[in-house]
Amino acid sequence: MEQVEIGFRFDEGDDEGEALRSLYRHLYRDDSLERTSTVELREAPPLEGAMGGVWDTVNIVLTHATALSGLAVSVAAWRQSRPSAPPLNAQSNRTTVTVQTDDPEAVRRLLEALNSAGNTNSDDSGDSGDSSEG
Repeated sequence: MEQVEIGFRFDEGDDEGEALRSLYRHLYRDDSLERTSTVELREAPPLEGAMGGVWDTVNIVLTHATALSGLAVSVAAWRQSRPSAPPLNAQSNRTTVTVQTDDPEAVRRLLEALNSAGNTNSDDSGDSGDSSEG
């Protein structure tokens, strides 16, 4: 089986890290992802003089690419419950896409593009990521 690893982070609008922790809890508790993924909260390296780092990434490892659909539904549901959430960046294989919608199909297309891109950098916040519905 081909594993898929995706890191989710907020580059702006989440100064206290509350949205990141909320996303982590949502994905970690999602029963549909339980058998197909591992969800971790990762910390950035500490700044000089700091006692420790801050949480900056929700990392998810899917056991196979077909689990992307379940992840897309879960991310879309989280965004629906948090309409004021900042744009969410998803990164895999040096490619980043920005999720700004709560439409499950649009999120699925973004995550599939992220998984298939692999070698090219893109910021796909166009038609599927920048939805006026969300």
